[in-house]
Amino acid sequence: MHNETRAERPENLTPRDPEKLARRLADQEGLSQLLQDTADILVLTQDEEGRVLSINRYGRWLCNVTEREMLRRPFRELLAETPSELQRSFGEILRGERHSYRHETPLRQSDGSSLLFSWWHTAWQINGGRKQRIVSIGLDISDQRIAEEHIGWLSDHDPLTGLFNRRRFIEEGRRWLAQSSSGQGFTLMLLDLDQFRDVNDLNGHHQGDRLLQQVAHALRQQLRDSDVIARLGGDEFGILLGSTNTRAVEQAARRCCDALRGMEIRQDEGTHLPVTTSIGITLAPRDGETIEELLSNADIAMYEAKASGRNAWYIFDGEKPYRERIHERAYWEKQLQRALEADTLEMHFQPIMEIASGENTHYEALLRARDEDGKILPPPSLIDCAERNGMIHALDEQVIRQVFSHVSQLQDDKLCLAINLSGLSLQNPRLVDHIRDCLLTYRVAPERIIFEITETAALADIGNAIDTMKALRRIGCRFALDDFGVGFSSLYYLKKLPVDFVKIDGSFIRNLLDEPEHQVLIKALVDVAHAFQLQTVAEFVENEQILEALRELGVDYAQGYHIDRPQ
Repeated sequence: MHNETRAERPENLTPRDPEKLARRLADQEGLSQLLQDTADILVLTQDEEGRVLSINRYGRWLCNVTEREMLRRPFRELLAETPSELQRSFGEILRGERHSYRHETPLRQSDGSSLLFSWWHTAWQINGGRKQRIVSIGLDISDQRIAEEHIGWLSDHDPLTGLFNRRRFIEEGRRWLAQSSSGQGFTLMLLDLDQFRDVNDLNGHHQGDRLLQQVAHALRQQLRDSDVIARLGGDEFGILLGSTNTRAVEQAARRCCDALRGMEIRQDEGTHLPVTTSIGITLAPRDGETIEELLSNADIAMYEAKASGRNAWYIFDGEKPYRERIHERAYWEKQLQRALEADTLEMHFQPIMEIASGENTHYEALLRARDEDGKILPPPSLIDCAERNGMIHALDEQVIRQVFSHVSQLQDDKLCLAINLSGLSLQNPRLVDHIRDCLLTYRVAPERIIFEITETAALADIGNAIDTMKALRRIGCRFALDDFGVGFSSLYYLKKLPVDFVKIDGSFIRNLLDEPEHQVLIKALVDVAHAFQLQTVAEFVENEQILEALRELGVDYAQGYHIDRPQ
C-alpha cells in the first residue's frame, strides 16, 4: 500500500528475524484475503491457459458455485459473450507486451441472466518470475449503465408523458427545415389545453399530470409514426407533420380536437370538466425561416383559435392583424413597466429544509407583482414578457438588489437565499458587476447567495453560461441547477457546469408514491449528482410520506408546501 512507511515493509526486515518476517507476511496475506472477500468486487486468478485458479467469495456468490467447482474452469465460460481480442490480449500480457487489458463484458449467472461487468486484467509473476499468472478484477456496472441510459433518455424526453421534450423538438424542427430547402415542406402545430389551470386548481396537480399523460396517448393514437410529437412544457404540445396539404393538415387538427374532446375530468362533486384544445398551425418554410419563427407564429395562430371559441385550430395568416394578441402583449408590457418604474416588485420566500437535520438552511426568493387593483399577477406571464421585450436584465437586476437588501437585514448571519436567474440574464454584460456592487453596498457575504438557473437556460449558450457562472463563483456565490432531469443533455454538461446544488424537477416528485419508476429515476439522479459531489434538492414535497421516501432515496434537501408555503 502506498501509505505504509519503509520501516513497515517486510522486505526491510533482516534475515535474523525469520519468525517476525513470517508473521508479517501471514498478516499481509490475511489482510489481502480479507479485502478480497469483503469488497463488492470480483477477484480471480488464471493460469497461462486462461483457467481459473482462485476466485473470491463475492465471485462465487455471483456465479453460485463453490471454489472447487470453479477450479480449472476456463475464464471465458464465465462470460455471456467472449470479446474477440480476449485470448490475444492475455497472450500479450503474459509476454510482457502490455501491462493490462480492460473491457466491458457481461458475467453469466447460474439462472441464465447476466450482469454487465467492467474487467481489468494484469500479469502476476510468482516463484521469482518462473510462473506467470493473470489477476482479473471485475466491477458490476449494471446499475451505473442503467442510470446513464436513464439520463440519456431524459435528454430527449419528457419524463411525465414519454414524448420528446422541447430541446429535441427544436432539433427535429431544424433538421426538417434543412430538408425543406430541397422542396420538402412540413407543418408545425402548436397545441395547448384550454382551461388547464382550472384542472390543477380544482383537482390538484396529480389529476393534471394524469390528464397530460392521457393527452399524450391520445395524440399518438391520432398521428402517424413518422410525425414528431413533443411536450414543450406545461400543457403545451408541439407536432411536426410531413405535409403542407391544407386538407390533410386540417384533418389531422380535427382528429386531435375530437380525440381530446372525448375526454372528461370528473369533479369531486360529480360534475365533469370537458377537455378541449386550441391549435395554431404554421407551414414551413412559408411561415418562417427558423424553427423559433415558426413557433412564434404558431403561438399567434393558437391565440386566434382560442379567440374563435376554443377547441379549434387556426392556420397562420401573415397578412391579418392579430389585435387581441397585440393587446395582450401591450397589457403585460404596461404592467411590467409600471412595476419596474414604481419599484413595486415583491419578494416572497419559501424555505428549503435539510432532510437529515430538519432545519431550514436557506430560502428561495420568488418574484411577485401586483396590478392596479392589488391583485397578484401571474409571475410566468410577467417574466415571459420581460424576456420577449428585452426588459429581463432590468427585472433581474432589481430582484437581485431587493434580495440582497433583505439578506442584509436578517438576524441570522448564516441563512442563505436563492435567487432565480433568467437564461438571458447570463448574457447581461452588467450582471457580474451589478452583483459585485450589491455585495459591497449591502455588506453581504457572497457564500450566502445561491443563484438558480434552469438546465434549458444554461444549455442555450453553454460557453457564455459557464464563463458567467465561474466569474460569480470566484466572487464566492454558489449555483443551483433547477429542473434537473427534464432537459438535461448529457453527463458531460453536468460535469462542465460549475454548480453546487441540483434541484430535481417536481414532475418526478408529485407521483413518487404511486409511480415506482419515478423512485428508480430519482435514485439514479441522486447517484449521478452525488458522484459529481453535488447536493440534491427535491421540489413539490407536499406530504410527510413523500418526505420520508426522499430521505430513503438519499435526497439532501426538500422544498414544498409540506415544509412551508412562500410568504
